[in-house]
Amino acid sequence: MLWGSGRRKGSGVGAPSASDGGSSDSADARPDVAPAEGGPVVRRIQADEGPRLRQVRLDAIAESPGDFTTRLTDARDRPAEAWDRVAEVHAAADDQATWFAEVGTDTAGIISAFRTEDGAVTMTSLWSTPGYRRSGVADVLVATVRDWAYEGGAVEVRQWLVERNAHARAFHESLGFEPTGHERPYEPSPDIREVELRLPLR
Repeated sequence: MLWGSGRRKGSGVGAPSASDGGSSDSADARPDVAPAEGGPVVRRIQADEGPRLRQVRLDAIAESPGDFTTRLTDARDRPAEAWDRVAEVHAAADDQATWFAEVGTDTAGIISAFRTEDGAVTMTSLWSTPGYRRSGVADVLVATVRDWAYEGGAVEVRQWLVERNAHARAFHESLGFEPTGHERPYEPSPDIREVELRLPLR
């Protein structure tokens, strides 16, 4: 199974879907809840947050089913132990991680990332809660991955997007991402293409 344009390195325990490069932060979705003063806070997942990871991922897939390669039924059927294992690994590993964005007690967004053998980092599962879109949540999540990638010596950050998701592509391009020229079929519907973007770091 493909992981970006490079082979994944490390322990082999990945985000909940090994090819889930989806991104949902619709540029036309107006926030219906104002962020708390000071904006969202991003923190790394904790080892005991498997249940929270499961719920946020189910919420993301249910709200934006056309942007993720994981099907909702498959995610629901994944055993609790699998979510717990991902949380444990992503809380401490050097080569893969998940972060939550929080506004007060609310989960405002999520992002995961992993390092590849060719010196890059691939972002996956970027999602902002609908009530917190266009409020800086996606920006700080991507910035967190960018900093993590840079500090770990990565040469670039990559992201796969469904080709038809013009809003997500415009958002990434506004942050400096550019097309790599690589494409692949979108797993749930192979007649649709995914395109890869890159953000050079060095």
